[in-house]
Amino acid sequence: MTKRLLSVSLFVIAAGVLLQAFLAGLFISGTGPARMTHVIVGAVLPYLAIVPTVIAWRRSREDVVGRGDAVSATVLLGGLWVQEALGHMPFAISTTIHVPFGVVLFTLSFYLGIRAYQAGA
Repeated sequence: MTKRLLSVSLFVIAAGVLLQAFLAGLFISGTGPARMTHVIVGAVLPYLAIVPTVIAWRRSREDVVGRGDAVSATVLLGGLWVQEALGHMPFAISTTIHVPFGVVLFTLSFYLGIRAYQAGA
């Protein structure tokens, strides 16, 4: 199990980002509790992303994954923190950035999960 911990943790992040899109659609359409759930999941995701970042750096030292993948995992972590901050800003421009940036974060986390899976990490 620990052999695939990197890929599993990245796929969990990807699923969390996808869940965020689903929850955003629900609360925009008027489902009340979906907004609070969206806020909670958004607050937890950056903390969860610490796990694959640490594992990616460790696995890059063992030459299981490339250094670029470890850097990308770090960028993903930083991006999730930025995404959370954008979600709390009261400006229309922040929402304009927040939504497509979520697509980028999903794509990056899913792509890194696939790369880690192929590498056996």
